[in-house]
Formats: sequence, C-alpha cells, structure tokens
Amino acid sequence: MVLASGLGRMKPNTLLIGFQRNWRTTTTEAVQSYVGVLHDAFDFEYGTLILRMNQGLDVSHIVEAEEETLRAAKEQQDLDKDSMPNGGKARGMFRKSRKTSKQVLTTRVSVCGPPPPQVAKMNEKLMEASAQFQKKQPKGTIDVWWLFDDGGLTLLLPYILTTRKKWKDSKLRIFIVGQPGRCEQDQQEMKSLLKKFRINCTDIHVIDNIHIAPRKESSQQLEEMIEPFCLHDGSQDAAQAAAMRREQPWKITDEELSSFEEKTNLQVRLNEVLQENSKEANLIIVSMPIARKESVSDFLYMAWLDVLTQDLPPTLLIRGNHKSVLTFYS
Repeated sequence: MVLASGLGRMKPNTLLIGFQRNWRTTTTEAVQSYVGVLHDAFDFEYGTLILRMNQGLDVSHIVEAEEETLRAAKEQQDLDKDSMPNGGKARGMFRKSRKTSKQVLTTRVSVCGPPPPQVAKMNEKLMEASAQFQKKQPKGTIDVWWLFDDGGLTLLLPYILTTRKKWKDSKLRIFIVGQPGRCEQDQQEMKSLLKKFRINCTDIHVIDNIHIAPRKESSQQLEEMIEPFCLHDGSQDAAQAAAMRREQPWKITDEELSSFEEKTNLQVRLNEVLQENSKEANLIIVSMPIARKESVSDFLYMAWLDVLTQDLPPTLLIRGNHKSVLTFYS
C-alpha cells in the first residue's frame, strides 16, 4: 500500500500500523518484513506511527470463526429447504427450518464448535479492546512524551484528539526531558513554545532523571528477551565468528550490543519512567526510537520497541518526517 499510494492528487503522508506482538515466536522473514515496512516509510519520508495495546487489535480469527458459522448455517438451511416438499413453501415445515437454522447459529454447529471458556474470555476482551476508541473515553489523561522535535506531529496529533467529542474529557499532559537543576527553566521554555503553537496546555512535566541506568531487574528482563537472538560471537576466534555471522546474519552480534548499549538502556529506562508517571493514562504518546538501516539488527530494534511499550495503557509511538505540521514552523 505504501508503494502504490499517491496515484491520485491526494497522497498520504502518514503510516499507522499495529505492533507485531509475536515477533519472538514468528519467522525471521516476518520480522524482517515488518521492520522493512518501517524503513520504507522512513525512506519515503512518511510520518510513522505504531499503536500497541495489551490485547492487540487483530480480531481476524474471530471474524473468520463467525463467517464459518454463518456459512455452515446457510448450508444447513439450504439442506433443510431441499428436503421439504414444494421447495420449502409449506408453512409448518418452513417454521421448522427457521428454528433449525437459528439453532445452528446459536450452537455454532459441529464444524466450528464453541470455543473453550478461556478462549471465549480472551476473545471477548479482544473484541472490547478493538472497539475501545469507538466509544467515549472516560475522564483521564493523554500523556505526550515529547523526547525530540520531529516537525510537530507528536504534539499535533494528541492536540487534535482532545478537540474530538470522544476525547473531550481527556486532559493533555506533556512530558519533556530536562537537565538536572533547570527544570523550571525548561518548563517555561516549553510553555512559551506551546503558546506559539496555539496549543493550550499548562500541565507540563520535566523529567530530569531519564538518563540514569535502569534497574537491574529491568535490564535482566531485556537480556532474557533478546537471548534467543544473540549470536555470542565475541568469545569465538575471528574465523569462527565470521562464519557464524555469515550463517545467521539476522542475529544480534556482541559488537552490536556493545555499540548500542546506551540506546538500549535508554529504552529500558524510558519504560520505567512511563510506568511511574503514565500507568493510569487513557493513551500514551511517545516519540519513536529509530534504528539505522543495516546498522541495527531487526530483532534488536523489535526488542527496543517491545521493552519501551510493555505493560502500559494503549501506547502510540510517533515519528514525524521532520516537515513542519505546526504553524509556528511555517
């Protein structure tokens, strides 16, 4: 869709996709394809957004089960009609046929079968989650973590949300990274900037401890997450290490882990800060980390996205294309 867009006068400039929750269990090709879409979007200078929700948003298996149920019910109804005299026009037999078809619908027939209670409960939660943004949002906050300037998209989208009827009870809170000892100055500078953008927000929080080392248990959780995808080539001799990299080029090398240790720790620390400040938010919006193509492996990048957004309310990662979307810039 990204490649084919722009055939008419209206050309999209923003890509929104869901988070690939099964990246640790799916195929290498699937992960490479997912990250490849993100790289394509960056190359085409699209604003790029990833939405992550605890329950996910993929309801395709539920839809397929319902379609199979309806298909089986229709087949059963056709069979009932074929077995009736005069093509099923007799009133008494027609009523019987309707009852049979209704029973097929409610019992989901033998070809589908009712799901186990645990699966049914999970499906119910998934359906609720998929419709979460279609209903009026309760009183709460939209927390915007503006970590760097991307042209204004990370600020513009949440502001537009607060002007919508379903989000009018959600208060906008903005979090920025500041330097120790000058939090008040950073806050005043952000207030001045928002005033120029004509965005009404007085709830600005300056976080000055984001660059400290993450807790040991948080770092250990990340290490366990990426362990199956690490090559562990640093302990091998040069020839053997080179052979390992040729055989499994998609794995995370020890050199890569060392080179990007600081950025990896930053994603872990960000999640800790998000847990402390935004655990009760209706929606969290965070600047999306970027991985340089052919420099950061796909699995390490997925680990960054995963550890940054895990165990949080609905979280939207945003990366603007650094083109102005706010009037102050233009």
